[in-house]
Amino acid sequence: MVIELPNHIETELKLGCSDESVWEEIMSAEALVSVTVSGSENIQQLEARYFDTPSHALQKAQLAYRLRREGENWIATVKGGGSSKGGLHARLEWNVVVSSNEPDIGVFAHTEIGERLQEVIGDEIVEPILITFFERRMVDVVMPDSSTIEVAADKGAIIAGEKTAPILEIELELKAGDPKTLFMLGAALSRELPLLPESDSKFYRGLLLAGLSTVQQKKNPVPQVGTAKPVSEAISELLIDLIHHILTAQRAFLENPQLPELVHELRIGLRRLRSVMEFAEPLNVIKQYTWYQDELKKISQRLAALRELDVAYASWRQLQEHQSEERGSKVWLGDVLAESRNQEMEKIVSEFNFGLTTPVLLGLWGELLDNDWRGSIVSDSTAEKFVSNGLVNWIKKVRNGAESVVWSDVSDVHNFRLGIKKLRYVVEVMQPLLGDRASIEEQLEKLQDTLGNITDVRSTELLLKDLLRSKSSRAVHLEAGMLMGWQMREQLLLQKKANKNWKKFNRAAKKWK
Repeated sequence: MVIELPNHIETELKLGCSDESVWEEIMSAEALVSVTVSGSENIQQLEARYFDTPSHALQKAQLAYRLRREGENWIATVKGGGSSKGGLHARLEWNVVVSSNEPDIGVFAHTEIGERLQEVIGDEIVEPILITFFERRMVDVVMPDSSTIEVAADKGAIIAGEKTAPILEIELELKAGDPKTLFMLGAALSRELPLLPESDSKFYRGLLLAGLSTVQQKKNPVPQVGTAKPVSEAISELLIDLIHHILTAQRAFLENPQLPELVHELRIGLRRLRSVMEFAEPLNVIKQYTWYQDELKKISQRLAALRELDVAYASWRQLQEHQSEERGSKVWLGDVLAESRNQEMEKIVSEFNFGLTTPVLLGLWGELLDNDWRGSIVSDSTAEKFVSNGLVNWIKKVRNGAESVVWSDVSDVHNFRLGIKKLRYVVEVMQPLLGDRASIEEQLEKLQDTLGNITDVRSTELLLKDLLRSKSSRAVHLEAGMLMGWQMREQLLLQKKANKNWKKFNRAAKKWK
């Protein structure tokens, strides 16, 4: 017997749980209790078998075919297309109740996907490639805006041959209503539980486990503003893309926290988001603007110590290249910096794994999906006009600020650099709207880098003073003094370079009068 079920686009927010000890607390979380539909509680033991052809034709066509046992029934499902962004998954899905656990694509013959499925598989057979077993605890919730969400907490395992991987995640599937409520509920849950947005499906994780797919080191390109939509909508979508960019950078950092460039990339992502938020403030697209700015700043500051240690260590390595003395058995400054870095890294990784950023980023994402602000935007304000006027004012502010900078004062240079940095990050993402004036971004980048190298001298000096208070080794103190002298020399050279970069920036800025 074959029964075709209603098919739909599945929209869900998937959150991975980093601590198995909280499993029993998930369904009793305060965020759920007050909105749970009485009597909707349900527990299922689920087994899903995934199939593909020997040539992996379904995977190549971005289709997934499974048979899943739900109670007494077996349900055949095909998923395809869609997208995954920062834990938000949207996919087309076709479901048919079947009487057997044997694969048979013929049951989809009368569905929209049937012809495509047959075309992809052709004359090949389908065979099992992986299995998932998990307990699913479910409740339905009705949010204050009447949106209905199915909450499913899954605990179990993925099995591919002799390999296994744990399943411990929460899925929030929108059944009816506004997608923003997925994020608001996700943010509320992540304030109580250690949750991180999960961008990978169980199926994809299984493919990795089975060796049928590989983790590709994908670039995380900087988002850019869309040009075909009204300004408020274009900026809101850009901010959402910047949130996704941060989540991707965060995942890369947590997978390889020992790499300095990944710490740096995550910090830049946070600063870029804050800069664009500030630039977009006149549009009023974020109701709790000040709160979100403050929270994002706190997250960025939490990474500052790790970044400063990386900068100091990189400078020390440069100094070593110009020295010929044998290390011997002494304790060296590089060892002190490396040990401090490892200690700081462990603390930060623990905090981020327990969802330090999750409630802030999901809450902000939800706010940006809110449509209430649309009516308050001036109708004749195009994206080009808004961005152009805003950048003219920001450039003018930076140029005026330069007049009072004391270039020999590192604190003064640091404050000036912050303005350059914010301007550069905004110009960077607004490039599609700038035309021939986009060249200013190159000058801003050079100026920012030069000023950054100057201010690194001060941060390294403060870092070393703090680290060496408890160190009695003369060799370490000697190296610290040598490093500071080395950096001071570099600072004097960079001040001349900053002067030249500033003149080039001023020439490029003339197009913005």
